[in-house]
Amino acid sequence: MSEKVAVIMSVYGKDSPEEVKASINSILNQTYDSDLFIYCDGPLPKKLEGVVAKFSDKENIYVSKSSLNKGLSHALNSLIDIVSGSDYTYVARMDSDDISLRDRIEKQVTFMKNNPEVDVLGGACREFGAKFSIDYKRLPLKHDELKSFSVARCPFIHPTVMFRSSVFKEGYRYPIHTSFTEDMALWFILLEAGKKFANLPDILIHYKMNENTVSRRRGLSKSLSEVKLRFKHMKSMNAVNIKNITSLFYRFIFHLLPLPIMRLLYKSLR
Repeated sequence: MSEKVAVIMSVYGKDSPEEVKASINSILNQTYDSDLFIYCDGPLPKKLEGVVAKFSDKENIYVSKSSLNKGLSHALNSLIDIVSGSDYTYVARMDSDDISLRDRIEKQVTFMKNNPEVDVLGGACREFGAKFSIDYKRLPLKHDELKSFSVARCPFIHPTVMFRSSVFKEGYRYPIHTSFTEDMALWFILLEAGKKFANLPDILIHYKMNENTVSRRRGLSKSLSEVKLRFKHMKSMNAVNIKNITSLFYRFIFHLLPLPIMRLLYKSLR
């Protein structure tokens, strides 16, 4: 019997109906069957609501709704609460504007079966949609590398990740009250709890970028918040050293650079 997979996706009012449709279809067309759980985070425009309603008739798609937009962390946690009460072995993330390659789920399940010590598995991506998009973005593959990498960088491309469901059954959730990105805050919590990470070198998704991606990362307040939280993580991991402090300093400076320079460096430094 195949191990069951739940895919969780949040949709909100500003999502493109065409992109949501393509994203959902990329899960339906996988070589490995899964159940897709969609959370409508607040009211949706009529056209987008129609797209979601059309798919909700399928037997392996489940839709839940909120009358208020409460943000991605709340949406994901609501979906996690739903799937954690069932017999799913794995829980995969999916963003509403990305495209999963047909064998994405199959590759991740195969790896997780063969590597039972791994709790969270990500992979590489091909970016599209912006001038600074890159054709092949990959991150370190093994846990020890990712643990060190996490001090200054994110260890996963968030919409590529697959969790072992036991992580959520132990009570772990995305932090809601954080000035940091919800995924990075969760990675810190899981690393400090001793959970094991890995990445595949394979491209698992086509990852949607836009020209505002870089500008959203700019600013003194965001930079200070990020450095503060990363330094706290650094101390908890006993990783305070010149190399890591220097990396944090450069990251702080990067977020304060003029936007044209940030865009230029964003592609070359990744």
